[in-house]
Amino acid sequence: MIVAPIVVLAGALLIAGSRTVVALVAYVVLAVAAGALIAPAAAVAPLALAVFGITLVMKILVAPAVILVFLRTQPAARNLRPSLALPLRLLLAIALGALGAGAVDVANVAAAPQLALALYVVACALAMLLVHRNLLAQLIALLALGTGITLCGAVLAPALPESVELGATFDALVGTFIGLGLIRAVAAVDPLLDVESLKQLRG
Repeated sequence: MIVAPIVVLAGALLIAGSRTVVALVAYVVLAVAAGALIAPAAAVAPLALAVFGITLVMKILVAPAVILVFLRTQPAARNLRPSLALPLRLLLAIALGALGAGAVDVANVAAAPQLALALYVVACALAMLLVHRNLLAQLIALLALGTGITLCGAVLAPALPESVELGATFDALVGTFIGLGLIRAVAAVDPLLDVESLKQLRG
């Protein structure tokens, strides 16, 4: 499966990369790869296909475009401000890949390759939340987490593509627009968007 190495590399970049644009590109790659895996199930019904198309446009075009526009106004936020050194981030990405594959092997699931990829994406998104201190990294990680959960839903509930895609569409809308609104407010306090600056907002 040619999608697998692309997903593994993109997931590793979410953790190992230190630039916001690189993480954003990795997220888009993950969203496109997830779309390629979900497309056959969505193509069986017109409603599922329509929702799938809208969601894919939101994920790979609208959300990244809005984040890029935000980055142009906040150039200081282009660094993800990782809290671990690069070798440690690479080791973490490798460990997550091995754990995801091992967990699926133990479970002995019929759709093991796709489920392993979905669990890997979820794990990389959660690790990105913990490793990077930039608030935009948190937003991108949440979008990637939504992609991983969508993949899990498509693997575990292939007969419900409309429900899975509707949930993903809601996540993309809320995560991108409301998230960026909050980040813009934080940028007035700390242009670097370091999560530590959130402590200053306590009243």
